Amino acid sequence: MADRSRDEDEGGEPELVTSELDEMTHRELGLIYSDSTRTILFSKSIQWKAVASSLLIFGTFMLLAKYVAHGTQFMMVLKISSIVIAMAAIFMVVLFQFWQHTEGRKLLTIESAYSNLFRRIRKFKSAREANIHRYLILLFMVGTIIIGCGITLMSLDAIAP
Repeated sequence: MADRSRDEDEGGEPELVTSELDEMTHRELGLIYSDSTRTILFSKSIQWKAVASSLLIFGTFMLLAKYVAHGTQFMMVLKISSIVIAMAAIFMVVLFQFWQHTEGRKLLTIESAYSNLFRRIRKFKSAREANIHRYLILLFMVGTIIIGCGITLMSLDAIAP
């Protein structure tokens, strides 16, 4: 690893401490780093798609109840299906959050092998701030699914015979 004890040169500017990786290892780590960042973006995309699709399904259930059938048994099936879909969507959103966390840990491990300039640039946003944003968005997603399910259940009760 590079010598981390040298921080500044004579002019007060931070001294660049390059990584001590050979070219092949550096390239391999770059590929893993790139793959992990793409995986995180894919995971975030799937989370939002899970939220959106569950809301669309809830809307479809309300339309089915209003315009297709009003039977008691059909309404019960729609209510149970709404709850199951909400639980599945929440499970998926949380599961993909854990996947993002794992990929983030891989990025931190790779980061430690790179130059001090790379690490300094990555530290512009603190880990605490990133975690706060990440988990606020997760809570928003879960809350959106729960509210959508609640509205669906109340609408089905209002439509029921």
